[in-house]
Amino acid sequence: MLFVLLFCAAMYVLFAGAYFSLAKKAGLDDIAWFAFVPILNTILQLKMIKESGWWVLMYLVPFANLVFAIIWQVRLLNAFGKSGAYVLFCIFLSPVYAILWLVWGYSSKTMYVLDYRVPPQGYMA
Repeated sequence: MLFVLLFCAAMYVLFAGAYFSLAKKAGLDDIAWFAFVPILNTILQLKMIKESGWWVLMYLVPFANLVFAIIWQVRLLNAFGKSGAYVLFCIFLSPVYAILWLVWGYSSKTMYVLDYRVPPQGYMA
C-alpha cells in the first residue's frame, strides 16, 4: 500500500513538473506553480489557451465537461504546434498521450506557438 502511494505521488510530481515546464514555455512564469495544485492546474491550462479561468466551472456540468475537456486539449495541443493527427492519436491512445506530455514538457525543442495578438482560429469575439 505504501509503495502504491509513493508511486502515485512520484508520478504526480513528475507530470506536474512537465506541466510547470510547459507553462514556463508559454510565458506564464508568474503562475507556473499552479501546475502542482489540483484545480489550479486546470486554470493554468485555460490560461495557456487564452481562456478565462472561470471556465473551470464547466467541469461541474455533466457531459459538457467531457466536451469542453476535449476542446481544451485540442487547443492546448495546437498552442504547442501539434497538428490534428496528434489530436486523433491522443484521443485514441490516452496512455501514450500522457507519455508525450512528459516528453514535450521536458524537451527543449517544444515551443509555444500561440500568438498573443492573434485570436485562435474559429474564435468569436
